[in-house]
Amino acid sequence: MYLSGKGYRLDQLADIFGVDRDTVSGWLDAWEVHGLLGLRDQVHPGRPRKGTEEARDQIGREGEAAPHQAKALPPRFEERTATRLSFRTLKRWRKEKGWVWKRCRRSLKDPRDEVQFREGQRILAAFHDREAAGEIDGFYFDESGLRSCSCVPYAWQRRGETRALPANVPGRLNVIGLMNRDPQGYFQTVEGAVIHATVIETIAGFIRQRTPEKLTIVVMDHASVHKKAVKPAQWAWLAHSVWIGFLPPDSPELNSIEILWKKIKYEWLPWAAYHCFDTLRTALQDIFENLGGKYRVNYG
Repeated sequence: MYLSGKGYRLDQLADIFGVDRDTVSGWLDAWEVHGLLGLRDQVHPGRPRKGTEEARDQIGREGEAAPHQAKALPPRFEERTATRLSFRTLKRWRKEKGWVWKRCRRSLKDPRDEVQFREGQRILAAFHDREAAGEIDGFYFDESGLRSCSCVPYAWQRRGETRALPANVPGRLNVIGLMNRDPQGYFQTVEGAVIHATVIETIAGFIRQRTPEKLTIVVMDHASVHKKAVKPAQWAWLAHSVWIGFLPPDSPELNSIEILWKKIKYEWLPWAAYHCFDTLRTALQDIFENLGGKYRVNYG
């Protein structure tokens, strides 16, 4: 109350006491109505928390030592305290400590070189500045594979009913292409494997449909199929004002076209695309034809 009288705002008081604005506002209201008595701790309804703080800290340490064995923790807690603990309550406790129970992901085989990564970021920033100034054109190159059954989506479903999609739909469609940040692009679909000859053919098709008014830099990752394609063709492509630049190793987040693949797989493909191989191919064609119109990528 003293600080409030000195002119401190609600957000400042909330920061000082480590609570939210509503809590501070409640304190001030209680002070105005009841004075000092209004700040007494009230009787809290509900059951007391399970276990002691020490027991909860112990289960937290066990969870950090073996993070993948969380469902084994409640039985251990029960053995120590003779108190039953549900997995739901355990997740709530851990959430209060800043932890969540979620899927892990596989990491890169070797840690990337952070110096190279930061240098790559710096070069790309300069690259985007020159592109914005109209001095060069920039495109990102990559490929991605899709199956009708490769990404079963979440969907609204009536309670008691389950939407079903065909299982084991045959066929795999590889998409290979180039995209800039407008976005404009050039894409091909390939039903077979993507080899270095496919990369050469795709870039040749990209060159044929462009008018070389200025230097075009195509950025791609260090995949072996890319390097094998670039080595014999780099200088021939440069004759058409196209130069290839490689990203730092193990840096997929620097390749802007990765955002496009994510949008296609998890947002843009219509429900019908999952029913068979032909509907998948038709849906992809629609996305590529309407990229920049109906389908937009926001790079922030």
